[in-house]
Amino acid sequence: MTEGDGESAPRNVSNYWDTLAPHHWRVENNYLDVSSLGRILGDIREPVLIVGAGQGLIVEELRRQGLRCYGIDLSARMLEYARSRRGLALVRANATSMPFVDGAYETVILATGVIDFMADLRDIGAVMREANRIVSGTGSVFVAFYRFSATQKRFLTSLGLLRDDTLHMRSSLTLHRLGFGGMVAWVAKMARISTFQAVLLCIRTGLGSTKQERAAALAMRRVIAQSGDPDAFIEAAPETQPYRDKSAITRLLDSVSIRIDDWQASSSCHLVRVSQQGAPVSEVAGRY
Repeated sequence: MTEGDGESAPRNVSNYWDTLAPHHWRVENNYLDVSSLGRILGDIREPVLIVGAGQGLIVEELRRQGLRCYGIDLSARMLEYARSRRGLALVRANATSMPFVDGAYETVILATGVIDFMADLRDIGAVMREANRIVSGTGSVFVAFYRFSATQKRFLTSLGLLRDDTLHMRSSLTLHRLGFGGMVAWVAKMARISTFQAVLLCIRTGLGSTKQERAAALAMRRVIAQSGDPDAFIEAAPETQPYRDKSAITRLLDSVSIRIDDWQASSSCHLVRVSQQGAPVSEVAGRY
């Protein structure tokens, strides 16, 4: 939804989602997907707001479950496709300043692509304050963070694409442009290993990744190939974005005075139920 410093940051991020919008149907059921949503379904009360709703996958699923659910997104193109694909009239809004009265919702879900893509603590704090403002006093706020398997993390780290809690997004997307031979050569160069070792690393990564990760990689390869201008597509993406594991998520929420009340984790995302209080962040065991 929004990240980084300066007045232009939300517009720049919106440009990436606008560029992705025509192809988003291939990759939308990922990270915070329908399966992951099931882990918190019993805790969701209506009315519900999805922040970072994209083209409305989660809104549609919760309505299918019989819940009154609405959504906002920063990308105008995503909202156009939400209407044309699903008949959903979602609201265009920035998560740092949502056009709703205090306590309007019983459940607010910050989808993947919102807090987890943001680096600036001022923006993160603003989004969390807004979420807590528009949720009722007895309601719940959930924050989703995308998650890689251990195999994917090792692979990206070995290539220098994931380091210091930062994913080098454009370079990662470049991998999806390469055939197997080109990818092996690039992996060998980046990891400083032999071609044979690079072949083994690629095979091990493919076998050790989750089924969902393999499907998402194939889908993104198709998206880039069919984008019309792969270079422009990759250039529209942020150069880097945060990647946070459980300990980094806990530190982040603590730094903006957010308490963790519950923690669920699927293979593709963390789902954290939070509240805004002055007390230190709770130690939550988490369920894996």
